[in-house]
Amino acid sequence: MATIKQLEAKQSELDIIKWTDSENGTDMCGTYDYCEKCDKEKDFPCARAYYAKNAPAKTTTTKTATKTTAKKATAKK
Repeated sequence: MATIKQLEAKQSELDIIKWTDSENGTDMCGTYDYCEKCDKEKDFPCARAYYAKNAPAKTTTTKTATKTTAKKATAKK
């Protein structure tokens, strides 16, 4: 997760974008793709939502794959 300093900087950046996009009279809050992850109860809500939406996918190694490989090696003996 991002540091407080990173959250603060990203929130400021997103606030400027949101303000600029809203100058036509339409409030743009809630319209960006990352808004689906927004929790307005937290500090830096836009930044947290942005990072949550754009976080790299986690890769995991499963024990099943290792066990299957081990079983195949044992069966060949």
